Amino acid sequence: MELITLAQEWFAVTLLIGIAMLIWGGNLLVEGSVAIATKLGISKLVIGLTIVAFSTSSPELALNLVASINGHSDLCLGNIFGSNIANIGLVLGIGALICKLPVTGRVVKFEFPWLIAATFLVGVVTWFDSLNALWAIGFLLLFSFLMWSWFRIGKEETSKIGTQSKEATPTVRVSMLGAWAMLLFGLLMLGLGGKATEIGAVTGALELGMSELLVGSTVVAIATSLPEVVTTIIAAKKNHPDLAVGNVIGSNIFNILLVLPITILVSPISASKDIGIYIIIMFAMTVIAYILTRINRIKLKDGGIIDPKEGGILVSLYIAFLVGISIWALS
Repeated sequence: MELITLAQEWFAVTLLIGIAMLIWGGNLLVEGSVAIATKLGISKLVIGLTIVAFSTSSPELALNLVASINGHSDLCLGNIFGSNIANIGLVLGIGALICKLPVTGRVVKFEFPWLIAATFLVGVVTWFDSLNALWAIGFLLLFSFLMWSWFRIGKEETSKIGTQSKEATPTVRVSMLGAWAMLLFGLLMLGLGGKATEIGAVTGALELGMSELLVGSTVVAIATSLPEVVTTIIAAKKNHPDLAVGNVIGSNIFNILLVLPITILVSPISASKDIGIYIIIMFAMTVIAYILTRINRIKLKDGGIIDPKEGGILVSLYIAFLVGISIWALS
């Protein structure tokens, strides 16, 4: 108890320590997960949509579990919606700035539309209804269907492309035992980092007169999205666009169809009256990103591409969101 009190008094330091632990834990989890997936021969698109997406969404899950137990529902929603906005505007935008990101026909036809539909559904439920256990179960069932679909496709792709997944994914030169050790230690760091970040963020919000929703959707959302940033930059620089785009789309689906319902099952959430603006921006950013993939059509099985200019548009929109929402919330 005295340790928690001390952490609250030094909230800025606690927040920074928590963020550092989230980043460290997230990186370990990513490296361990990718190493395991590579050894098992899973295709790069499915790695991005599932294992890497889950790994990079783990900071959001760790933070939300701790915050939900302590009754900070606004911080939970702000973190989830803010992270999805950051993933589209910041993560995907930075990836496109580094190099052109081809988006395969499968992603354009199925994954992006599924993300848009899921974002719309979750947004409507959050805005007009109470986020209770019934909705949580419904979201989890939809998530389970998508997971089944991805692994089925991954199995088909793996049989067709053989060793392509091993060549296309970041290589981590560790044994299977070492990879699992990295994954488990990463989970431990995420749990501790989630608690530290929650204490620092909530205390800081009270000290600075900011709402939990604002802190969750800006400071905490950026912090928990940093693993996505790191993974996308690595994938883009190594010319693995499927991994980069799959990471972003998969992480957003994980956030709203896995992290959110788990958070609800821990403690039902009643959204504040200010949540509407975040829902609108999250949905709009997702649709804009999808439209950008359709502007520059390429011969990639009816796919598209997000070039550096369009990446700049996404990053600029995200900066405008940060400035606008801060002015609006503090006015």
